[in-house]
Amino acid sequence: MDVAEFDKFADEYHNLHQENIRITGENPEYFAEYKIRDLTRVEQIVGGEVNNILDFGTGVGNSIPFLAQYFPGTGLFGTDVSDKSLTLAKERFDGFGEFSLFNGKTLPYPEGKFDLALATCVFHHIPEEKHIQLIQEVSRSLRSGGAFMIYEHNPYNPLTRHAVNTCSFDENAVLLKRTEVAKLFVKAGMEVVMQEYRVFFPAFLNLLRPLEKLLTWLPFGGQYFVVGKKI
Repeated sequence: MDVAEFDKFADEYHNLHQENIRITGENPEYFAEYKIRDLTRVEQIVGGEVNNILDFGTGVGNSIPFLAQYFPGTGLFGTDVSDKSLTLAKERFDGFGEFSLFNGKTLPYPEGKFDLALATCVFHHIPEEKHIQLIQEVSRSLRSGGAFMIYEHNPYNPLTRHAVNTCSFDENAVLLKRTEVAKLFVKAGMEVVMQEYRVFFPAFLNLLRPLEKLLTWLPFGGQYFVVGKKI
């Protein structure tokens, strides 16, 4: 998807997302929040204080309020290639963080600025030939020992594939396997320190969700994450 397409869907993103995930019985806020809860676990791996966090591909800013909730007092920075999406993010979450336009190549931040970075369901929109370069660019913006969490849809999950295939803003998406993302981190010069499958049970089976911590190795969850640490 190019910048013009992201801009086109910006106004309706929340409603489109809500309709697309209706089968799960959850709302977009549920999916945004559990990712940030997982990021708090990555904080323990990094060590030291977390002063600044980068939300790479922030879109309309869905992760920002939960970053503010789970990382109070931390500097929050969102960047995206879609100017329209960033305008909406600023309108929705003014005062929560700083939002900057990304030119697709070089992040508008100095080397070593961030302790943590995350990209939630971003890389399946990015052409394969750009993956390593962009991970390296995020790594440049991390301090030594900082970590980058990539959250993605699991192509092995049939419900996930159905959701992606029927979603208008995922029309050109190319899903990545967890093993592929792990290899990208290695090729980009980062150390893979954590990887798990997530989202096994829809809302009507929420009583089973405490079991998910025992299932993170099974490639059946709706999504997964991989964490790379800057060496």
